[in-house]
Amino acid sequence: MVGTVYLLTIVAMILQTLSVSDGKRSCTFKHDGCTYKINLNHHHKGSTGTEQEHSDCGNKEHQVFLDRAQNDYNAKIDDMEKSVSFLRDSHEQRLKELEFSVRELLGIDKVPVEKGDKTVDITKTLPPNFFNNEALVNRLQEEFNKLRDEIKQKSSELMDAELKLNETGSMMHEAQLQHFKTSQELLNAENEITVLRRERAVLKNQLKDRIYKLDVSTSMATECETKSADQQDTIAQLFRSENILKEELMTVELKFNKSKVEMQLLEKNHTDLKAQHKSMMNILKIRERELISCYSTKTNTFCGFEDPHLCGFTNINDTSDFFDWERAKGSTPSGGTGPTKDHTCDGPTGHFMFIEASAKGRGSNAILYSPLYRGMSEQCVEFFYHMNGRHIGTLNVYAQARGDVLQSAWRAYGNQGNVWTNARLAIPKILANVGYQIAFEGITENGYQGDISIDDVSVIDGPCPIDEKIVPVHVAVQNSTSIAKQVKEFTRKVNKAKKRNGR
Repeated sequence: MVGTVYLLTIVAMILQTLSVSDGKRSCTFKHDGCTYKINLNHHHKGSTGTEQEHSDCGNKEHQVFLDRAQNDYNAKIDDMEKSVSFLRDSHEQRLKELEFSVRELLGIDKVPVEKGDKTVDITKTLPPNFFNNEALVNRLQEEFNKLRDEIKQKSSELMDAELKLNETGSMMHEAQLQHFKTSQELLNAENEITVLRRERAVLKNQLKDRIYKLDVSTSMATECETKSADQQDTIAQLFRSENILKEELMTVELKFNKSKVEMQLLEKNHTDLKAQHKSMMNILKIRERELISCYSTKTNTFCGFEDPHLCGFTNINDTSDFFDWERAKGSTPSGGTGPTKDHTCDGPTGHFMFIEASAKGRGSNAILYSPLYRGMSEQCVEFFYHMNGRHIGTLNVYAQARGDVLQSAWRAYGNQGNVWTNARLAIPKILANVGYQIAFEGITENGYQGDISIDDVSVIDGPCPIDEKIVPVHVAVQNSTSIAKQVKEFTRKVNKAKKRNGR
């Protein structure tokens, strides 16, 4: 900051020195043996501004030279003064601004320079002949010349630039005209492009339509080709089928001829069979008369199960029971239950039927069906049963008319002791006429000592014998309508047979 203030102060002092109007300034030089002193102050009218040191140098030629030089110098000085005046005013204004700024910054009226503990005035530190230095003036003149040359150069460049600017303006005008023309052409081209785009859109739509039609045509052609190929395959199959049908027709004709021969043989066999059928019908009629005659007589039926075929008794093989009755002799396999001998032979060699209760569980049952019984009058069914053991279950006896359902007829439950006990069922006439079966059902309880046995089943024509110890159980007929129809049909056949035999 102090150095800047010092430099500005020196420049201000130089300008103040140059601006003094009453000082004496001159320039001395030699020419052709003469010494000239040129006044550097402003020249006044009526004065030449030159002084001669030698009287012998005052000829006219030299005087003209000096006047011309003085005039040139004065002109230069005028220009320099104008420039310097302008610069001085500018610098003074700038100095004032700087001085004002410095004073504001330093907060003082003068601009001091600090040197140690004292304040020194800058003007006192300058050399005494500082303001009369010609070198400084020459230097300033050189600087002004440089500035003038630069200004001329800048002016020339400015003129060149102005010329170029004018040329550029002309070119710009031409370019604007060309741009306007180009814009018109571009607008026309855009209009043409718009028209072409519309035409292109129309052509594109037409092309799409034609492509669609072409695709449809191609699809139809493909479909036609496929159908044609299918038809050709169908025709080929028809040809093959025709050949196959011809072969089959020939085969059928051969089979027909063979069948015709076989038909003739069958007709002959049919005639023979018809004759045999007629003969068999006659035989059956005779047998039917014999059977009716047999049923009209009293018949006794007995089964002690000594027959391995069980006298026609059968175990059912459906889901109505869980296991079967078994044929045994002597005793049953389980201890503490069952008989030790049969009832027929009263010994270990005789046979009887029983159910094995071991590993059965409560509610398991076995059903044994008798053969079909039939009679002209009421009948009596008698049987012996053995129910001995801690786990004895139930023995049910059913009577079932032919083609009807089971009907409960008799029942015994629990331990009856180690004895054979007999029971009787009174079968009504209507049931005996249509035919019936007796079914024995044994049902087990929990435990293995529950074997139930039966033996000596007999059917006697007529009513049951009168016995105080054994009371017969009368079997009721529930579905009497169906049974009555069967009895009526059976009676009609019997009466017809009797009439035919009576003749």
